[in-house]
Amino acid sequence: NVGNSVRKAIDDWEANELDAAMLHACNAIDGTAKKVYPKLGSNARFTQLLRDNYSILGPMGFPGINLIDTRLPVKVERPKAPGGKPDLADVIYSIHRCSHGHGDELPGGFALIPDARGQAGHTRVKIERGVIQLSDRIIFGLIAVAVMCPVNKGQSMPDSYYLTFGRAEEKLVINAWWGRAADFPAIAAKEPVHCVLLDLNLGE
Repeated sequence: NVGNSVRKAIDDWEANELDAAMLHACNAIDGTAKKVYPKLGSNARFTQLLRDNYSILGPMGFPGINLIDTRLPVKVERPKAPGGKPDLADVIYSIHRCSHGHGDELPGGFALIPDARGQAGHTRVKIERGVIQLSDRIIFGLIAVAVMCPVNKGQSMPDSYYLTFGRAEEKLVINAWWGRAADFPAIAAKEPVHCVLLDLNLGE
């Protein structure tokens, strides 16, 4: 149940259990992707759903980055991004979804940076060759993708759960946003951000 996964992700984030929150956020994406692409395998459908929704995942979880064209210096198995190098979707699936889903510890250097409670409009990321530390805001980016996907229209959870967007911390009550991906660009347009292509040295 996608609604339950979203609720658990937020509850665990509130309890400072970032790994558990990321697990449940990935479960929400898994459950959504199964409905959107029932004929694809888990890797293909998970990463495709994220790529199809970079316009939501980016502003909510990794703002200011051109996620379509940026490739990351991280080794993953069978990257699905065009060109054969991994993008953010590949990294989230291979590092976070698979590690948590299999009950394994995250590889060293990939722990989330706990800054979603910090200053609105400021998101940190640390990238070195072979590793990337994402902000814990990525949890809410994943949640937003799942919540707003049209196949999840009709899901529900307690009315007290919400997401926030931007420096103004505009409140998006989750029960009012199920299935409304088409309405998010109007929200994102309130705080336009120039998206930068990360030109990273991906040499072996």
